[in-house]
Amino acid sequence: MVYLKQIQLWNQSFNLTSITLDDEIIIKHFVDSLAALMADAMKVESRLLDIGTGAGFPGIPLKIARPDLKITLVEPSRNKFSFLHYIVGLLRLENIDIFGGTLQSFLSETRPCGSFDYLTTRALKHDLILRNGRNLLRQGGKAILYSSQPINLSDHSSNWLLISEYTFQLQKGYGKRVISVATLST
Repeated sequence: MVYLKQIQLWNQSFNLTSITLDDEIIIKHFVDSLAALMADAMKVESRLLDIGTGAGFPGIPLKIARPDLKITLVEPSRNKFSFLHYIVGLLRLENIDIFGGTLQSFLSETRPCGSFDYLTTRALKHDLILRNGRNLLRQGGKAILYSSQPINLSDHSSNWLLISEYTFQLQKGYGKRVISVATLST
């Protein structure tokens, strides 16, 4: 609950999230983030890149639930970047890196070619992730995409194959969620 309270505290000064009520934050951010674990049985010690993480979703809840994961958070907002450093230190999370910048600057500055087992985003348009996935994923790597509707990969790219979709209803009538897992075609 430390994470929840810090989001609310920081949100008073900076816009980390428009969701402010305890129940909504828990359901719409934490529960939603952890649904990736239902969508895919992530290998032990996998490397995950969370693009456009905002206040750390889904990366930080995934790290808390699966301490073995090696996570990199990418966030261009300075305020959110500062919050991420603060909360990672406060929670004493290990093997979690934070990059302050866009996906394009991450690609050009770190040159992470083939470094990740998973890519994920809750906030960005899927085509940005799918367009850059080949430069980021190891062979056999997967993109985990969060949305409110099933995605049609043919609308984005013929280079991707849909492996699975996990569909569920958020509690308290907060809506339908779909976690789509895709991999690059060979």
